[in-house]
Amino acid sequence: MITLIHGPAELLRAEALAEVAAGVAIDPELAALNTSRLDGRTLTLAELHNACDTLPFLAVRRLVVVDGLLRQLATPARSRAKAETSSDEEDGEGEAPPAPESSKGQSKALLNYLDLVPETTDLVFVEDDTLRGGALLRRIMELQRDHRAAIVVCQTPRRSDLPGWIRARARQRGVNLDAGALADLTEFVGDDLRQVDQELIKLADYTADKRTITRADVRRLVPATRAANIFALVDALGMDDANTAGRLLQHALDADGEQPLRLLGMIARQYRLLIQAKALQAQGARPLEMAKELGVPDWTAPKLLTQAGRHSFTRLEAAMERILAADEGIKTGKIGDREAMDVLLAELVGG
Repeated sequence: MITLIHGPAELLRAEALAEVAAGVAIDPELAALNTSRLDGRTLTLAELHNACDTLPFLAVRRLVVVDGLLRQLATPARSRAKAETSSDEEDGEGEAPPAPESSKGQSKALLNYLDLVPETTDLVFVEDDTLRGGALLRRIMELQRDHRAAIVVCQTPRRSDLPGWIRARARQRGVNLDAGALADLTEFVGDDLRQVDQELIKLADYTADKRTITRADVRRLVPATRAANIFALVDALGMDDANTAGRLLQHALDADGEQPLRLLGMIARQYRLLIQAKALQAQGARPLEMAKELGVPDWTAPKLLTQAGRHSFTRLEAAMERILAADEGIKTGKIGDREAMDVLLAELVGG
């Protein structure tokens, strides 16, 4: 069987390959003896033939994994030589590498060999990007229609599909997420699927699979979600919520160990967004247009509009002046950083 595993999602590629490898042999040692992994950037077709034509040893099947060969063959030889030369020059090597073999000739030879791969060999091509076309891809698609090949596309979920993917993955790990936990993992870990999976394993161990995972669990255990406290802080400032802003500021400084100047930067960013959102609203911009203009997620625009509606332009501009004064005071030593943050908080939600 020939299998093509391609796409940018590393976790999905690894799992697809593991599924194929599971059919080689039950004994891990025998499976290892019957597995070859080859680098497509330097592989010759003679080496590929040798690896595939070797009979399995004390096993029914043999696995040959080839990394990056199809993408390599899809790149013109001249372009490859130029890229390798540039890389060597950056490394300080003066001699250019030998000219690579004709990718056209290699592609034709590989196309011919695809029909000759022994039935006892599982040949797997792994590509870290999605292949879009070419004779080799078309041939593997033809073989797939004849049930002689399989194609696995490992695409990172779109942003809108990510919460569903994370929830389904959590169920695979035997855990349930509440809405807050799901939102934080989506926002702060994002589409790094490997990292999401590792965090879910950690959370499952922490709760011993006995209860639903909450936002508090995520913020306690997932480092990336420390940023959630900062975003909650700036949202509280935008809503003019003094009590929540004060509590979150103290938590950020004391529990999370955030640096005051970093917090100042995030607060300044929020007030700049509020000023821009208010201006765009006055120009008649729609929320989706506003999100694109501001470079923020679509769901953020309505929230910014709500917060901006609680402030006048004059008050927002005054807030920016106070933030700049706090920044200058800390950097020049005129005021201690904690004192500056406390004073600024009082000014922002009290004026």
